[in-house]
Amino acid sequence: MLHQDRKNHEIVIYRKKELDLFHHFISDHNNDLKVLHIHGSGGVGKSFLLSEFEEIAKVEGMDFIKIEASDFPTSTKEFVVHITRLLTSTTDETPQNLQHCLRLLASRANKRRVVLAIDTFEEMDSLERWFRQVFLRYIDPNIFIVTAGRKPLRGDWVASPAWRRITTQIHLDDFNLNQTMTYLNFYGIHDEQTIQTIWQFTDGHPLSLSIVPLLNLREENHESSSIESDNLLEILVTLTKRWLIEVKDNDLQELVEAAAVLKQFDQTSLSTILGKEIPLSIFKELTDLSFVKKAANGWAIHDLISDAILLELRNQNPELLTTLSERCATFYYERTLQTRNSYDISQFFYHLGDDFIQSTFFLEAFDPSLYFEPVEEYNFHEVEHFFDVKRENITTSEAKFYNRETNTSYTFHASLAHNKKEMELIDSSYVKNMGYDVARILKDKTGRTRGLSIIVPVHQGTINELKSEPVSRHYFTNLTKDEFNEFNVPKEEKAGWFIRMFDYTDPSDVAARSFTLYHLFPLLLSGGRILVSNPLPFFQKLLLNFGFEEVPNATHYDYGEDVPSPTYLLDVRGPRLAQYLRQFMSKAKETRLKRIMDAYSFTDREKNIVKLILKEKQNIEIANELYVAEVTVKKHITRIFAKVGVKNRRQLIRKLMGDN
Repeated sequence: MLHQDRKNHEIVIYRKKELDLFHHFISDHNNDLKVLHIHGSGGVGKSFLLSEFEEIAKVEGMDFIKIEASDFPTSTKEFVVHITRLLTSTTDETPQNLQHCLRLLASRANKRRVVLAIDTFEEMDSLERWFRQVFLRYIDPNIFIVTAGRKPLRGDWVASPAWRRITTQIHLDDFNLNQTMTYLNFYGIHDEQTIQTIWQFTDGHPLSLSIVPLLNLREENHESSSIESDNLLEILVTLTKRWLIEVKDNDLQELVEAAAVLKQFDQTSLSTILGKEIPLSIFKELTDLSFVKKAANGWAIHDLISDAILLELRNQNPELLTTLSERCATFYYERTLQTRNSYDISQFFYHLGDDFIQSTFFLEAFDPSLYFEPVEEYNFHEVEHFFDVKRENITTSEAKFYNRETNTSYTFHASLAHNKKEMELIDSSYVKNMGYDVARILKDKTGRTRGLSIIVPVHQGTINELKSEPVSRHYFTNLTKDEFNEFNVPKEEKAGWFIRMFDYTDPSDVAARSFTLYHLFPLLLSGGRILVSNPLPFFQKLLLNFGFEEVPNATHYDYGEDVPSPTYLLDVRGPRLAQYLRQFMSKAKETRLKRIMDAYSFTDREKNIVKLILKEKQNIEIANELYVAEVTVKKHITRIFAKVGVKNRRQLIRKLMGDN
């Protein structure tokens, strides 16, 4: 158990708002509130907060009676008996009915005020209506009710004006990065990279964080604080078992797995991914789970739970995970072509399974306070200030992108020499010459500048500047007359985009970098050509993974005579978008097929035969194509069937391609 001073330190820092509300709840000035409900996902600190409420109540001279709803059967009689036994020290034939229980509580409340606290309130289930309509209706007015559970109060609790007037609810949130840093600093963990990794992994989940100090990462015990990946995964799996107790049948389990793969879901997307209609009643069971929350695009499972399920699928049923991921990619591919929605195309790329793209574009712990502010004349001085600060504080840039699902990380690095050269090649005058609309200032909710994005729309108002500016001039000066005319369009049309710069106040700000990258997805739907030139290997790998192609004869040395900087182009005009997305689908299927064939230990000959079977070639056609006898093909196919555990071609195709 924590030392009292340490315990108080934690609760004051992290739950001060909730403690202040409880003080008001039990104060003499509170004439209305009688029911206080705490809710949040498992491990977020509800029971811990109840313990703090108990200490406060005792200091205030109040009785604090705490019960666990899971300690008694769900019947009104057992509920009454349970409380009666807590209020009396005898086990004789004392009446144990509701009237007697209420009299005992009233007697206690006449001496001093009472708080009756019920933890795991969701276990009340069928008793909840009786508890509200009968028990609370006749309870002594000097008794305050505190309940804690995973779900918020619903139904008459919020629909009835009378109950709303006397009830208040507290939703317990996970810790943000600053709270996590303060928490870990208190335990002697100060290394910023370690703290960033822990926060990204745990999402600031209090119970997860409470286990971290047990890993003995204090810097006096090590040369530097660090955290082993095996420890992180062990924490993830252990905690998740607590949540998944709510999933009580196979139908719901199937939905939870599909929802975890989808990330954000609704009834339509789940039905599509699973290939069957999901009844509304079952879907409601899913959304009623305590670890499922409303999201911007439907519903979402808590990130920790989602990642643990994906980890379990990856280890225990990789074929199912691959199949679900492919179906998700197909779903969002079709949605993207229909809606031209940036969220849909972002999810398409997420479900393709490229670990590098997932790690850099889909940071788990997105800072929700970040936003882009357009640059205009009134705030142009902030752009000037940004460049002034950068020039005065040029350092090496390094940021680590971590993927909790696959437990991998990628490090972005830009040398001091590169950053110095960049500040020589571009300044605020670039924005003024190109037009204010090329720049956006990245800010957080406090109004603090976190970064600057410069993406130049290509049209007749910018193309001549692009021909003269470093980095872009090598591409635009070598255009043919026809190519130049294709770009030289009226300003409102925008023939393409030249991604010139992303930079950040704090070079290690992973959240800002990931936020900026994620908000590039709308460019893929712009119907133009996207250009970028960069000498850094990190960005070059990212561009190639996204299907950009290196432009011949457009490499330059503006960043140094020994620093080649190729120019990359992605053309998504008109029908090219569908072709562009289809190539990723084909590549994903080829990768999946190779992985499956390797898993079945097919020989090279068997792999060739399987590919031809999937193309629906007959045995004689396969024999002719491979220059072997038909009887030899039949022998190979018999061995293939045995390895996969199927009896015919149709079963083989269904097994390998993941069809229902």
